[in-house]
Amino acid sequence: MGKLHLNTLTGNRQTFFVAANLSAFFKSPMNWQTTDRMQNMTNILKKIFFIDFIKGLSLTLGYEVSKSVTMRYPDEEKWLPYQRFRGLHTLNRDAQGRELCVACELCAKTCPTKCITVVPMEDDTGIGISDRIAKVYEINLVRCMFCGLCEDACPTTAIRMGRDYELACFSLDCAAADKKRLLAPAHPFPFQEGIQKSPLLGGDKGVGQEFEGGYVVGARLERNKQGISIKPDLTRKKRWW
Repeated sequence: MGKLHLNTLTGNRQTFFVAANLSAFFKSPMNWQTTDRMQNMTNILKKIFFIDFIKGLSLTLGYEVSKSVTMRYPDEEKWLPYQRFRGLHTLNRDAQGRELCVACELCAKTCPTKCITVVPMEDDTGIGISDRIAKVYEINLVRCMFCGLCEDACPTTAIRMGRDYELACFSLDCAAADKKRLLAPAHPFPFQEGIQKSPLLGGDKGVGQEFEGGYVVGARLERNKQGISIKPDLTRKKRWW
């Protein structure tokens, strides 16, 4: 009985403290009802004085007086992406001009959309770094989502995501990038004085991988039998912001 009486007293004491706290809360001037009234009053004032409309309009007006970022593309200017950009793939060579691809097909197996086709062949002429090279290497650019998993899977750094994003064309023929299109040239070639294409990491239209990117550079629009191309001029560059 003594133990039961002690438990009863402890329970009554806890009930008293809970009731006292609830009573103090509801008697407080900052109870939940007052908070709801203040929130409703705030919402009414926002609607009367168009606070949300003024906030949105201030953002629009801020762009009106800010510096314009419009580029005269493609006749005079174009944007060169950063090095981390994932654009058109490149098949690369080593410093001796040998193909780095050993046709292991890891890129094709890793590709989530199965857009890469690799057909290996044996070769002992020294074209590649091993006696196995890719006879056929083709990427279906329509199915490719440029995720970069092929780049991560490659054990020889043969395939890399480039910075060429101008992939629009007038027919589906250019939607399939073959080995000839993806393979970097055996020797670097200059486009502007002092600007060369890296023989190891390829590049994009005369832009070496060592170029930082993130610039708006000069451009020249060219039309030929192969289509339209936009040549960058790295001697004229500026930040777009």
